[in-house]
Amino acid sequence: MDTISREQQKLNSELHKSDQYGNRSSAAGLASNLPRALDRMHEYGLCNRFLDYGTGKGKLLEYLKQNIKHPIQLEGYDPAVETFCQKPSEKFDIVTCLDVLEHIELDTIDNVLTEIRDYTRYFCYLVIDLQPAVKTLSDGRNAHILLAPPNWWQNKISQLFTSYSTFPIYHGSGDIQKIAIIASNDPKCLKLMHGFITKLNVFELSLVGGVLEKRRRILKKQ
Repeated sequence: MDTISREQQKLNSELHKSDQYGNRSSAAGLASNLPRALDRMHEYGLCNRFLDYGTGKGKLLEYLKQNIKHPIQLEGYDPAVETFCQKPSEKFDIVTCLDVLEHIELDTIDNVLTEIRDYTRYFCYLVIDLQPAVKTLSDGRNAHILLAPPNWWQNKISQLFTSYSTFPIYHGSGDIQKIAIIASNDPKCLKLMHGFITKLNVFELSLVGGVLEKRRRILKKQ
């Protein structure tokens, strides 16, 4: 099952050579409280193994290792980064995929989402950017090659998971910057799944920077 073309893998590998790409440890604040959330899930017997899908340079994994209190096995996967290009072969209790899916080719997005589902034992936490990126690929395209509205992503998730919740993440300009989705195929963990989101405490997060920040500055000058 192909999840990325050789050309796209090469283009993303080139971007990862930059210190300013794929290196945010807390995913712009969306994972600042992830250590606390994972620790709580471990206490409930729901998280012994964790996967960060599309982990980039692995900065989130480093952040988790420094802040998690319980013995949770942490792994990362990213086909465009040599350190993390080895594809896992087992399931993980909780899977995250943060600011990754907008970088996936339309031809392979279904395969990627299916792979995430297959890796997920209890639930997965996805964050998808809805706005163009500041960075461009070396072929001239915007780095966010798959921009789609929230209902498009919700439809994709509904075809793979029996239960999911979704909510918007706003930019300081008032526009929706990202969509967050938590999804599961295990009805027994739904209550804890929503407790996980509560622990993350991202409902009122207001993002800054990016193309929306540039638009806001332009509007202020007008």
